[in-house]
Amino acid sequence: MRPFVVVFLMVVVLGGAVPVLAGVVAKGEGIIITTEEIAAMKKAFPPFFIPTRKALVEATVRTILFAKEAESRDLPCKGSLGRQGFDRAMALSRCYLKERLDQIGLKQGAVVSYYRAHEKMFLDQNGDLMPLDKRLREMIQARLLQAKAPIFAHSEYRRLVEKYKVTICPEDGC
Repeated sequence: MRPFVVVFLMVVVLGGAVPVLAGVVAKGEGIIITTEEIAAMKKAFPPFFIPTRKALVEATVRTILFAKEAESRDLPCKGSLGRQGFDRAMALSRCYLKERLDQIGLKQGAVVSYYRAHEKMFLDQNGDLMPLDKRLREMIQARLLQAKAPIFAHSEYRRLVEKYKVTICPEDGC
């Protein structure tokens, strides 16, 4: 059973009295993140990248929150099928972010604006401007959404931290 489910059940049974748990890194309404999830997230980073504790905890909290939202919205996340534990949470998190980015999309005219502002990028071998056809529109849209993703992910993370009242514990525990 997931650690945050155990704590949730304890809150319900004990009427809100939650004992201090060893290894708790962050907690919120219906959510508890332990050193176990932090260790799993650390394995997801490339071996040459050594994140700070703050970056590692925030990445883990974001993953768990996005996964929780994907589950609550019952998103059809094919990448999560057959996966368990933190691998499943990571797949659900990616699915949630993609779904939300698809929902918000781009403002009307963003693709054309980018195309006009970066015309030199869209010259063919003869130096002529390539037509803004469907293929090129899709390429520009993907590039814009890719640039927008980290900004959106951060604001969505902040929104969900407030929604679930998540607090990150100091290094000596909650």
